[in-house]
Amino acid sequence: MGEEEKASGKRLRKAQTDLRIAEKLLRIGEEPWVIAFHAQQAVEKALKAYLVFHNKHFGKVHNIARLIDLCAEVDRDFNQLYEIGIEELYPLAIEARYPDTGIEVTMDEAGEAVRKAELALRFHKE
Repeated sequence: MGEEEKASGKRLRKAQTDLRIAEKLLRIGEEPWVIAFHAQQAVEKALKAYLVFHNKHFGKVHNIARLIDLCAEVDRDFNQLYEIGIEELYPLAIEARYPDTGIEVTMDEAGEAVRKAELALRFHKE
């Protein structure tokens, strides 16, 4: 196994862990912002895992739209992630962590964030 594969696998496992955490927190009715945050983290880490696997540099990027664009440079099918609005997780989950932004995540939005993350991780496997 090459170094890219090892590094990519580590990132993907962390993404899967974030997704499991988000799913569990959703089931127990935890604070919606923390659920959305873990869903966003799962997507971000999965996209970065793909980029690492393909030896594509991404720098210090957390913006999901930018990561999708970079993945789409390798495989245009990644543009399909825009169809489910996955890029919306970045501002929602990141900004909602801070109390002074005025952004509140509802439980419905948290559930939708988890569903989007599940789709993104399945997409990564295809």
